[in-house]
Order: sequence, then structure tokens, then C-alpha cells
Amino acid sequence: FVLCIAIICSSLVFGQNIKLGVGSDLPPYVLRESNSGIELDIAREALALKGHTVTPVYLPFGRVMFALEAGDVDGALTTNEDSGITNVYYSDSHIHYQNVAVSLSKHNFPITDVNSLKNHSVLAFQFATRFLGEEYNQMAKRNKNYTEKAQQSIQISMLYLNRVEVIVLDLIIFKYFKKLEKRVSTTAPVDVFEVFAPTRYKVGFKIKSIREDFNKGLAALRKSGRYDEIILKYIE
Repeated sequence: FVLCIAIICSSLVFGQNIKLGVGSDLPPYVLRESNSGIELDIAREALALKGHTVTPVYLPFGRVMFALEAGDVDGALTTNEDSGITNVYYSDSHIHYQNVAVSLSKHNFPITDVNSLKNHSVLAFQFATRFLGEEYNQMAKRNKNYTEKAQQSIQISMLYLNRVEVIVLDLIIFKYFKKLEKRVSTTAPVDVFEVFAPTRYKVGFKIKSIREDFNKGLAALRKSGRYDEIILKYIE
């Protein structure tokens, strides 16, 4: 009888509370005030399908992966193998960021590549020159009308007010802030130029079995259509 109980207990899957390292606010991917956002919702629901709960641990972006490496958290957003952190189990890609250049369609700008941006006034997200490659960095240096802003909602109003010709930002972030913009009309059509390669991100875990549970939950979210519902909730 005792042996049978042991076998039964060993076959049960007990969910764990996962301390998930998360960078500071990056709407709509992470919304600290409401403990929500596209990435956080995907991670939470994927793990919940395998019986786990998530406790977000908010940290400066630069510290998230070091906290994971040190074992201060069980998992971390937003990362991939390029982080340089060892002893981490990376999940399947749960999200990809697609940076784009956006202009008002009325201009009909012939933007075909990164170098094309040098001919226009450009407002990009903060530190874009660090993340978008050397060609982009050189373009920015040659462009006297290039600026960056930390507050990305400003990019939307500046574009629709014709204060800048092109904005550079993630496509989902653009759609999110466009939806929220109340100060100016955002009805004018825009052209979206995918002149940057997408960046695929993963969740890093300290424990391999948790990574496997996440991957299974993520696959189930995609198959059920819930994955798309999470994204659309924030941009439509």
C-alpha cells in the first residue's frame, strides 16, 4: 500500500511558483503597473498550462540576465543565446520584435533600406544606434536631422503632426501607442518599411524541466489561438 501511494505521488505533477526576472516597463510587452503585457501574459499563461504560477521580479534591463545566472530568479525575459550568459536553458522563441521605419503615406518616400533614411528627418527610440546595427549607426551619424527619444509615445504625435518625416520603432509598439494617442488625429494612412531584420527572443530558465514545460505550454497557446488573442488585446 505504501509503495502504491509512493508511485501515485511520484506520477503527479506539482506546479511551482516561478520567479521571473522582467525588465522595467516596455509597453505593451511589459506593463509593470498592472503586472501584465504581451510577453508577461504569454509567459504566465504558457506556464499555467503546466500548473505553474509566475511572480514577476522587476529589475533594470541590464541586471535581468545576471540575476538569472546568479540564481536570484528562476527565469528571465527577454533574452536569447546572444546574451552571453551561461548555464541557462533557453526556450523556443515566444516573441519577435520587428523594428520598422514609418512615414505618412502622403510623402511616398522611396525607403528601400537603412541607408535610405539618411535623406529624411528621423526620430527613433532611445539607444536605437546601439541595437540596430552598424549600418544604422553610420546613417545616424551622417544624418543631421536624426534624434532619439526615450518616451516612445512622443514618436507617434510627432509623426502625425508632421514634425518629423520618419519614426523608427517596433511595429507592435507603434500600433499600441497609436491606439492610445488622443492628442492628435492618427487617421492618416502610413507606410511601414521593414528595413530591419526581426529579432527573436526567448525565455531563459535555470531548470531544464521548467523550460520544457514552458515550451509545451507555448505550443498549446499557439495551437489554440490564444497566443494571437493576447497580442491583439493590446494593439486593437
